[in-house]
Amino acid sequence: MVLMIVCVCNRINCKSVRAAVDAGARSPKAVQAHHGCKFQCGKCSCSMGEIIAEEMDRRMPSPALIAAE
Repeated sequence: MVLMIVCVCNRINCKSVRAAVDAGARSPKAVQAHHGCKFQCGKCSCSMGEIIAEEMDRRMPSPALIAAE
């Protein structure tokens, strides 16, 4: 697995973002707080948000398909 640096200022990679989501983080600000830091430049906010959304989508159970009448 290739690790992508998401936040250069605080040295947070994609695996660290996923770990924060595992711990309950649901926003970029919560990811930063989980790691005991806060935004410096803020350029990572969008990338973190995308990773959080991907993780949440991946964890959601697929809805059961029901045939229409």
